[in-house]
Amino acid sequence: MNIEDLINSMTPQIYSNMKEAVELGRWGDGRQMSKEQKAHCIEAMIRFEHLNDVSETERVGYVDVSNTRKKKASSDDTQPIKIIE
Repeated sequence: MNIEDLINSMTPQIYSNMKEAVELGRWGDGRQMSKEQKAHCIEAMIRFEHLNDVSETERVGYVDVSNTRKKKASSDDTQPIKIIE
């Protein structure tokens, strides 16, 4: 069985369990994931998302940049610094 066959055999439940395990750093039974296991799971999840047309906002690693815009500093935002000796 190659990687494509393995990904094609993944169910949404397996994907969901794998995603939760990566988020927590532990398998469902409480055992800690190794770095290698995390890397393999993330790769499998990304491939699953690609093959199953998971929406962009639901994909692994998605960051909503619309809420991260920096506020421009204005002159009203300045505050004096008090030095206590």
